[in-house]
Amino acid sequence: MEIGINNFLKRVSSELLIKSNSITGINISRSLQILDKNLKEHFTNDLQFLNVFGSYTRGTILPRQFDKNSDIDILIGFHTGKSKLRPESYRDRLLKFAFKYYPTAKVMKDHPSIVIELNHINFDLVPGIFDTGIFYNSFEIPDKDGGWMETEPEKFNKKLTDANTSHNSIVKPIIRFLKAWNAHESYPYYSYDLESAIVEMNFSGDTFASGFLYAIENLPTYELPNVSSKKVDVLRNNAKWIREYVEREDLAKAKDVVRRIIPVGID
Repeated sequence: MEIGINNFLKRVSSELLIKSNSITGINISRSLQILDKNLKEHFTNDLQFLNVFGSYTRGTILPRQFDKNSDIDILIGFHTGKSKLRPESYRDRLLKFAFKYYPTAKVMKDHPSIVIELNHINFDLVPGIFDTGIFYNSFEIPDKDGGWMETEPEKFNKKLTDANTSHNSIVKPIIRFLKAWNAHESYPYYSYDLESAIVEMNFSGDTFASGFLYAIENLPTYELPNVSSKKVDVLRNNAKWIREYVEREDLAKAKDVVRRIIPVGID
């Protein structure tokens, strides 16, 4: 019975993955190529670097059907010249770029980025600078107070990849499971915070099923507002029912509860 629910979750995991050869994957790749071309054409020598980062590069991004806010983060590094401008100056430049090259798309400001909403995915254009310091150099992106803050986009990617490799490649699927639940429940967690919490967990010896239930039991709630904490309580209650049905060897009901958590349509 436990093998049955584990195999079912493997299929769920596959449905939540954007495969490179799928229609969505091909459209995203094509859109990224066009965006890269447009940015280089528009900003020419003002660009210092372009880096795709975030959940897309980590393999934890969800198809839009499971998360309407799925997006691809692109760090757009500008040459600063002799003086470092405020982040809003660069965001305004990116906003004008987006209106010019994507006139039919929905374009908006959303800290710290400019969002271009396409049918298959959102692009978050994040302005950045490469700051040359006295003791070390750093990438910087806008902070919440209108200034700059350091970021290390590759550091978390490596941490997640190492955890996933150490735990038999179940960490990324578990993140996708819970990100799908999170989106379905109107985001009790910020997406990055949810990924960060899960990557810190110890899944030693776990399968898809046991790791999924373990992650649910260990989600942090101490900083959540009451309404979000209650949603986690409901999630944990559903996890208990999955365990109960597994013990009763009732695979059909266990799968029904999984579908209650993750809105998938597979049998």
